[in-house]
Amino acid sequence: MNGFIRQLYKSILSYETRLWLYKMRHLSEFRRKRTIVYPSDKGDFSLRPFDEHRCIFVHITKSAGTSVATSLFGYLPYHHTAIDYRVIYGRKDFDRYFKFAFVRNPWDRLYSAYRYLMAGGWNDDDRQWAETHLSQFDNFHDFVTGWLDASNINKHRHFWPQYYFLCDRHKKILVDYLAYFETINQDFDTICRRLDIDAEIEHRNANPGKDYRLAYDDTTRELVGQVYATDIELFGYTFDGIEHRTDPGEH
Repeated sequence: MNGFIRQLYKSILSYETRLWLYKMRHLSEFRRKRTIVYPSDKGDFSLRPFDEHRCIFVHITKSAGTSVATSLFGYLPYHHTAIDYRVIYGRKDFDRYFKFAFVRNPWDRLYSAYRYLMAGGWNDDDRQWAETHLSQFDNFHDFVTGWLDASNINKHRHFWPQYYFLCDRHKKILVDYLAYFETINQDFDTICRRLDIDAEIEHRNANPGKDYRLAYDDTTRELVGQVYATDIELFGYTFDGIEHRTDPGEH
């Protein structure tokens, strides 16, 4: 498929439709996704617990997903979107499974993602990407003012807006329960009760440091507010915290 045909194909068909068409041609591959275990030196990845517990966890980058998934299920999480899962599991299972995700203050999440990638990220791919795209900036302020815009945030999953992971093309939230990073312990307990799992949150992959608000000035605060405006409005955030929690059932 040449470049022009590929672009035409993408412009005519939605991402979800294209993924369904791909699934129709690769059914065995999609069946295996639900059962296979992928080993890594940092732990094993698997979706097996989702069928076991009749649930789906949508892991948004830099929102405590590694801690949540390993504490609940014993496996590392993938970064599939809700749309991906709706195709992987099919609409019937997707609709009846309990779907949840954790969101995070966009200003805090961006600062965490920047520091995480600058420190090397998850693997060599992250490290090389940071060296190519981020190392030219002396500090976080220069990164925000010199790189952050609506186009660049699509270049790495750690900078994607959170609604990319959770919403359909009409910005409808597709999960049943929206948990918040800022209230992780309470929300984790709620999820445990819903899934009838006896577990405690074990914080992994954390990036400790100063209060994210100290990393911002008026200029960078405003820029991030503009670039992540949809997340801020959809999930009820202000720069300083949560203005209101979003209930997907009322969205």
